[in-house]
Parts: sequence; structure tokens; C-alpha cells
Amino acid sequence: MSAYKKQHIVPETYLKHFSINSDGIGIFVINSDDKYRKGIQKKNSGDKIFWIPNYSDTDFFDDRKAIEKMFGTDIENNYNNIINVIEQEKTTIDFGVKQELLQWIFYTKLRSPIWKNHLENFTDYDNFKKQVNDFVSSAVSMRWTIYKSPQNKYWWTSDNPGFCHNLKKMEATQEILPEPIYNKVGVDSILYYPLSKKYCLNIHPYNKGEDLHLNATNTNIRFEKADLSLFKILNYSTLITQKRLIIATESESLNEVEEIKNKT
Repeated sequence: MSAYKKQHIVPETYLKHFSINSDGIGIFVINSDDKYRKGIQKKNSGDKIFWIPNYSDTDFFDDRKAIEKMFGTDIENNYNNIINVIEQEKTTIDFGVKQELLQWIFYTKLRSPIWKNHLENFTDYDNFKKQVNDFVSSAVSMRWTIYKSPQNKYWWTSDNPGFCHNLKKMEATQEILPEPIYNKVGVDSILYYPLSKKYCLNIHPYNKGEDLHLNATNTNIRFEKADLSLFKILNYSTLITQKRLIIATESESLNEVEEIKNKT
């Protein structure tokens, strides 16, 4: 197989942090597009289910593999270091690490297969620049909290990791209506991104009455243990905003999803 043909829709370095030993061995998946295997499958982070041949190839650049090479050299190499910092659970995380994390989230969202033509995100410069500015300005202006999963339980992720809850919609409908992509930003948005099996990032508005000058550059990150109610809500949101893959650290938590899939 030619170099850079195996292009991950879910980055391998990200998937590893959802395996028990953070080595990418033994990840549990339900593939909603698989008509013949509706149940839980055990996979490794490098398996074909997580990549599409030549997925980001484009004639827009002189090198057809330019986008995939950029992911591999400039983006994915940083993720292990980011997780290593987060696992120390120090609230005074350097803003440079936050910037790297924002970059990671932004690019993983743009390469998600939920986009009908994801290459336009990288080849339409004006649109790309607007998306960057909107996402970064919104995320930096809000407070950051990292939720730790309850004991002996783990966050799910998907082939479209991360989602957004809109406060106004939730108040009006009294329903959980997560948006699957991050172009829904603003003061009414709460953004979530599963970072690993144990940590889930929450970027949310400051409370009314707090100092207007507070932002991600001058505010510490909070680490909080998620209660079971929040844990279930966030994993449910990951489930319904997937494209085709729901991904878990252990199989038992997917049993109910498997039963539903087998009935359809």
C-alpha cells in the first residue's frame, strides 16, 4: 500500500486513549453502516474501520497528500503531549497547551465524515479563515472545565467527536438536542469534546455577573467529577451525533445500543 493511503477519519493517536491501556489494543465499536455485523465489534486503532483510502487527497495542492501529511506532522503529533498535561490535573494549564487543543479539535471536526465534502473546508480559504476565527474567538472567550468520568466508567467517542448543546433550545424544548458540528458557537452554546476515556472537555459561558475580562488566557481550568446523570447525558449526546461509529473502552456499556441496533 502506498504511503499515506491509509487516512484515518478518527485519528489513531486519539483512538489509543480510548483503549484500556492507551495502546490502541481492544477498542469496542458499533458500526451503524454495517448491515451484516450490527453488534459490538472489537477493533484496534489501526484497523480499516477507522480509515478511508485517500480520504483527504486533493488536486488543489501540488502534493495530493498535503492535507494528510499536515495532519500527521503538525496536528496529531501534539495530542499525546496534550493528554499527558491534562492527566496531571493541574488547573494552571499553559495557554499554549490550550491553543494546541483548540487546533486539534478544530481540525478533527473539519476532517469528520459528517461533512459531505470535507475537502472544501481546507481548500476554500475564506470559509476556512471564517470558521477558524469564529471557533477560536468563541472558545477563548468562555470558561473551560474538564469532566472526569465516574469511577469504573468511561466516556464514549465517535467518528464525529464532540458536540454542542444550545442553552436556549434546551430551555425552550426541555429536551437534549446536541448539535453535531462546531459551527454553532456563541454565548448560548456549551461545547463538549471527549478527550480520552477518562476526560471530557467542556467549554461553556461564564456566569452572569462575573468579570467581563475573564477568558481562557487568564482563567484556570476546572477539573470536576461528572455525576452519573451528566455522564449518561454526555455519552447519549455522543451516540446521537455519530456519523456511523460509536466507540467505547469496554463492551458492556454498548450492550443496550447493540440490542436497539439488532431490532432495526
